[in-house]
Amino acid sequence: MLVYWSLLAWTTFVGLTWKKWFINKKSVLDNGEVRLIPTLVSMMFSMLPLIFIIGMRTAVADTVNYIESFNNLTPTFSAMLKIQNKDKLFYQFATLIKMIIPNSNAWLTITAFFQVLFICVTVKHYSAMPGVSFFLFVASVEIAYMFNGMRQFVAVTLLFAGYRLLVEKKYVAYILLIVLAAQFHGTAYVMIIGLLFSFIRPWSKAMYLIIVGLTFTMIFIDPLLSGMQIFFEDSEYSRQMEELMQADGVNVIRAFVALVPVALGFAFRNNRALFSNREYAVAFNMSILNAVFFIAASIVGGNLMARFAEYFTIYQLLVYPALFKCCFRAGKERSVIVLAFGAFYCIWFWYQMDVNWQMTYISDVLGWYF
Repeated sequence: MLVYWSLLAWTTFVGLTWKKWFINKKSVLDNGEVRLIPTLVSMMFSMLPLIFIIGMRTAVADTVNYIESFNNLTPTFSAMLKIQNKDKLFYQFATLIKMIIPNSNAWLTITAFFQVLFICVTVKHYSAMPGVSFFLFVASVEIAYMFNGMRQFVAVTLLFAGYRLLVEKKYVAYILLIVLAAQFHGTAYVMIIGLLFSFIRPWSKAMYLIIVGLTFTMIFIDPLLSGMQIFFEDSEYSRQMEELMQADGVNVIRAFVALVPVALGFAFRNNRALFSNREYAVAFNMSILNAVFFIAASIVGGNLMARFAEYFTIYQLLVYPALFKCCFRAGKERSVIVLAFGAFYCIWFWYQMDVNWQMTYISDVLGWYF
């Protein structure tokens, strides 16, 4: 856990000090306040320690399987073109990297670089408080998906990078992006639900009806879940489907954590600065879907719903900053709220990483075994 706590400490430092040492490209008026926007280069530079640690792992969670798959790839163009499963782009990309640098840790590092880049692209433009987003990326254990389940996280971050398309209502382009992301991981098609949900005004009657209907659908229609096994049967994901469907599901505490930003949003549902701004409103809708999926996962059982929820969980990087910026006055009030939020997520980080998952870090490259 020492490695993971060091990553949390680093992002906490970045979150507290980014205004002093980030190069702010420009500032715009946001909710009556000057909003500083860091440059993409400075954001990526601050994330280099995370990228390095993630790239140097050799035996964390499912990393061994990924390294074995990489080592078994034939590094030729003809072999790359013969890869035709539903997740083909992930392994075609891996083959391309192997043709250039035949080293599994180089591939893990390059993959991590692009995942972080996709996140930073959207955080740069749409986070009201980038410092909070940096902290939350680790404290909310979002970073864990870069260690475990990185293939799906490529699809998650790629779609997150396309958030601008949702905000600007470029739906055809976003659908094409979903199709592209699905070539890395078939679960990306779940974001069609996110696309449809982006049409709805937060806390409208239509939203309440859809939330209730969607929740009951996921809880009570077991054949729908079973049918998903057919859809994923030709992908790498199919080998996990039976286990995911038969697992005990997610801890109810995780569902509670997913409900926190939704509860805050409901409490401030009349805040026009928050919900009349499409940049914030769409992200908030995604957090509602995240809560719905986690509630369903905690009731139905199985980890499949939690896997789908990951496409929506990442939008908390935008939702919490928007809540703090729009709903609390700048100064002491906001500082107290942010500190309480930080303490809450540090406890969550400890519980999830140390108690629940008991994640260890192993790197034969660095000689680190924690």
